[in-house]
Amino acid sequence: MASLIRRVWREVYAALQAYGAIYISGAQPAEHTPPPGTAPPKAAPRGGPPAGHPERLCPEVALSPVERALKRQLEAGP
Repeated sequence: MASLIRRVWREVYAALQAYGAIYISGAQPAEHTPPPGTAPPKAAPRGGPPAGHPERLCPEVALSPVERALKRQLEAGP
């Protein structure tokens, strides 16, 4: 009886692994791949969070020195 339960459990476990792999698989087909030798498309400009968002900057508050340094690094690009 124990061996039957073990065999059934092994099959159920394998089925659940296969089912879960569908949802966490990193292999996704590319929507559009540019031809070799062409430049990659430019990224859209970042507009920031929408109005009223809690992470929106207040224009009346000056940036701290650390924030200014981070802003310079982000604007400089990679």
